[in-house]
Amino acid sequence: MFSINELSGLVTRGQRALDRESSSSHVLEVEAYNRDQGRMRSSVRLSSYTSLTLSPSVFPLQVIVYVEDANDEPPVFTQQQYNRLGLRETAGIGTSVIVVRATDPDTGDGGAVAYALVSGSDHKFDVDMSTGLVTTVDYLDYETKTSYLMNVSATNQAPPFHRGFCTVYVTLLNELDEAVAFFSAGYEVSLLENIATGTEVVQVQAQSADNLNQLSYRFDPDTSPAALTLFKIDSITGRITVTGLLDREKGDIYTLTVVADDGGPKKDSTVSGELP
Repeated sequence: MFSINELSGLVTRGQRALDRESSSSHVLEVEAYNRDQGRMRSSVRLSSYTSLTLSPSVFPLQVIVYVEDANDEPPVFTQQQYNRLGLRETAGIGTSVIVVRATDPDTGDGGAVAYALVSGSDHKFDVDMSTGLVTTVDYLDYETKTSYLMNVSATNQAPPFHRGFCTVYVTLLNELDEAVAFFSAGYEVSLLENIATGTEVVQVQAQSADNLNQLSYRFDPDTSPAALTLFKIDSITGRITVTGLLDREKGDIYTLTVVADDGGPKKDSTVSGELP
């Protein structure tokens, strides 16, 4: 790492590079001696009572070299990929997702890092410049996109502004947040009076974009009591059948309101059917 001119005593850098992160200082032992006499040792009398053997031709010297820091190290993340699995799609704006961390072995301003989202967030996420906290900045929707793979950078704060990178993988958790929809907005069926009980009238069908739970069907409580005594609906298949004796003179039109429910918090979907 260092060399010395034997005549002038000039200490200079050697062929091997210095690295403050490996060693911040170096102790060099330098000797100066009488070239003509070599490293001769001799004695000198300190007083009439004592004597000490010295080396008047050799003079040892200690040189300490301190290595100043240069911004030559890129920030390094504690993980190459951070995973947040099962983030609720109903998470509100400002929800904390994950914290990324990077360190820079340089000291001073070269050791401070600033975080930034480079790509992959679709404007749904952001990262705090100072803390590395990733949060949501827009509403999420599992039915639109189920996962995000984001690229995050950490830049140190001194020229030449080295950067390190990591990825953040976020998967969304599907929840019951979509409305149930019937295949048809309404049904109309004509029946003969005195039709046999148990006869299938119509089958209603609905679907949910969440597709998590099996739908259940039922008549709306506001359906007329007369209709409820003459028809029933299978809660699983949505088939409506006759359960009583139809008499046109007693009633020629019945309106049945059917509710399809997927168990979610949103309002159930309804459809009406007329049975003249």
